[in-house]
Amino acid sequence: MLFNSLNFVIFFPIVLMIYWLVPDRFRRIWLLMASWFFCACFDPRCLVVLLCVTLVTYAGGLLSGGNRRCRAVFVCTVILCLLPLVFFKHLGFIVNNINAILIKTNKSLSLPAFSIFIPAGISFYTFKGLGYVADVYRGKEKVERNIIDHALFMAFFPQLVAGPVDRSSSLLRQIKENQRFNGNDFKTGGLLMLFGYFEKLMVADRISIIVDSVYDNYKAYSGAAIALATFCYGIQIYTDFAGYSYLSIGAARMLGFKVADNFKQPYLATGIRDFWKRWHISTSSWFRDYVYIPLGGNRKGRYRKFVNNMITFILSGLWHGSAWNFVVWGGIHGLYNVAAGLTLDCRRKLSKRLGMKEDTFGRKFFRVVVTFLIVDYAWMFFRAGSLLNAVSMTGQILRDFRLYTLSAELIKDMGITGAALNSMILSIMCIFFIDILHEREFSITKWLDEQGIVFRWLCYMAALFIVLLGAVQNLGHSSNTFIYFNF
Repeated sequence: MLFNSLNFVIFFPIVLMIYWLVPDRFRRIWLLMASWFFCACFDPRCLVVLLCVTLVTYAGGLLSGGNRRCRAVFVCTVILCLLPLVFFKHLGFIVNNINAILIKTNKSLSLPAFSIFIPAGISFYTFKGLGYVADVYRGKEKVERNIIDHALFMAFFPQLVAGPVDRSSSLLRQIKENQRFNGNDFKTGGLLMLFGYFEKLMVADRISIIVDSVYDNYKAYSGAAIALATFCYGIQIYTDFAGYSYLSIGAARMLGFKVADNFKQPYLATGIRDFWKRWHISTSSWFRDYVYIPLGGNRKGRYRKFVNNMITFILSGLWHGSAWNFVVWGGIHGLYNVAAGLTLDCRRKLSKRLGMKEDTFGRKFFRVVVTFLIVDYAWMFFRAGSLLNAVSMTGQILRDFRLYTLSAELIKDMGITGAALNSMILSIMCIFFIDILHEREFSITKWLDEQGIVFRWLCYMAALFIVLLGAVQNLGHSSNTFIYFNF
């Protein structure tokens, strides 16, 4: 059940209405049933896998909680949690690579190739469960003995299939509290959802036409067109995933829950490390807390820190997808971070000698542009479909960068009309302007609350009209799934 589908538009108001009408003692049960139904709508087998991981993490928390001597129980729980993730998502990749090795060494041997469905959200709720078990084992969180509360924590539908990966210290504690209807939270949640639909419908789905046209047949385009499509993909994946995150956070807020933010103006980052503090925050912080720090973090010397960094980013790439292009994408970001660490002192000395101040607009603008360009190049490996495609596209950009091949006619040939192109560009400018306001800590919702009721509601209706217009214009086209639903 996609967030941008008619089914969800019907499902969510029903869940919301009943949730706030039933007595407190039934709300968690109703929300759990709705979350399980939401999961089963993708495939009933998805619910079976979710229930298994839920039971494993619940039992693991009970058996290992607060007792450091139960290390064996903790390790077994982690393995049992990871087994479904490895089996459904990574086993095909492992088998294919083993077969590639066997073919080169012994042509008579090979493992049977197979294809298996990937349960919706398995990467996200597995990480959520692992984080809970680790926190309980370390004594940072109390054992959750109420299986209904634990099951709802694992299955909470606004963040089930693509995060944010909330911690038990936040979401589980809120689940245990009786939520009270708050009109301001309800309105804020609705506005967040409207903005999420705006990013998805008005930008991500439209700009994907350019990206798909070039990436699906890149050999027919010049290097300049590939570079343009890569630039567009950087915008697409941001507006697509940020749009989903706004929908998730907004839906949770309307139900009375405040879940973790997932983005903080990532394309205004002034360095690669700053970027990863702003992009996909919940999962980035998960890898930091449960992979990087347990490996030793920066506590075992400078070069061990760089090794830990590379391991963490490569695992992050593999988490995103079972293909070498994802692994290399993670490795590229690992190398970016290592390079930033190795050159930090040199860059500071050079800036000091040249008299360059850190806080000047020109310096910040330059760093923002450079950071976006290197991040955007790495996105090519993320989107290319294979490592060979990404390498080939890189070569084509370097060999055949003909700017004159870019024209309005080229964009039109890809399937975007003039009106749609203009509205998409205006929407991108609007999102960029809003990001700048947020960067300056200007709250649009707070500003609207300070305006007169007539003007305020005119703004609400205008936003709703724009979203509905985008939905109408997309009628007749298949709903584009959110990119991170695939992970």
